[in-house]
Amino acid sequence: MKVNSLAVITFCILGCAQVPPVAPSVFTDSELDFRYSPPPNARNDTEATRQSIQQRATEIHTTNIRTVLLSLYSGLDDTAPNWYRIGIQTYPRERLGNVSERDACQTFSRLVSGIGQETGQPADIEIGGTRFVLSTFELHEGQLTKQARVYTTVRNGRMLSFSFSANSSDVLNRITESMKTFQPDKPKQSR
Repeated sequence: MKVNSLAVITFCILGCAQVPPVAPSVFTDSELDFRYSPPPNARNDTEATRQSIQQRATEIHTTNIRTVLLSLYSGLDDTAPNWYRIGIQTYPRERLGNVSERDACQTFSRLVSGIGQETGQPADIEIGGTRFVLSTFELHEGQLTKQARVYTTVRNGRMLSFSFSANSSDVLNRITESMKTFQPDKPKQSR
C-alpha cells in the first residue's frame, strides 16, 4: 500500500509540474490590428513574463511599464546553442515625447533590448505594408554572445516591438524569418 501511494504522489508531482504551453500557431491583437505566426514549438511564458515585469515595477515604485503581448522561448537553458527568445511588447507612443516616429522607434527598441550593446545603425524596412525600424544588439556573457534584433513600429497610437534574441546567428536568422508572417488586419499605421 505504501509503495502504491508513493508512486501516485511521485506521478502527481512529476505529471502536475507546470510546463509552459506551446506558442499559438497564430497570434492576433485586435487593439493593434495585426496577426503574426511565431516559429513552431516555442514555449509560451507570457504570463510569467508579465508577472516578473509587474513585480519589478512594484519594487522600483513605478507604473510606467511596457505591456507584454507575447513572450516565447525555446527552452530553459539560455546557454544552449539553439536557445532563443521572442517577445512582442507595446507602450503608449505619447510617453516617448515630441520626437519623430523613427526616433521613438529607436528609443523603444533600446528599452526593449535591455542591457545589450547596439550594433550598427538602425535600418528602415517594410513588412506587410508596415514600416519598421530594425535595430541590432549584442550582449556578452562570458564566452557567450547573445545576438538580438528588434523590429519596432508605431501602430494605432502605440509603440509595437518584436524582439528576437538567440545564441547563434543561424538561430537568430531562422526565428526572425517569422517576421515575414506579420500582417496588419487593417491598413492603419498610427492614429
